[in-house]
Amino acid sequence: MVQRREEIEAFVRGRVAEVEAAEAAGMTAPQDIAEHFNAKGLTTRKGRRWTGATVARFLSSPGAKCTRSVGEGGPRPWQAGCDLP
Repeated sequence: MVQRREEIEAFVRGRVAEVEAAEAAGMTAPQDIAEHFNAKGLTTRKGRRWTGATVARFLSSPGAKCTRSVGEGGPRPWQAGCDLP
């Protein structure tokens, strides 16, 4: 169980970093980010292609919210119930 959680957290951190890089390159719409992920061959945890809807759901997930940065100000303050390292 611990290993699975670590794998999920690593996945979330990796995809959040990719989202933030895409946003820095000017891609802000979920559909644009999905197309960027698919062009790079990045898949969802289930191995599927990204859609705008899956990107939007991912970004609204507690794990992604806890992992996202706030501009150059560094990490977002921990939210209630967020226990990612």
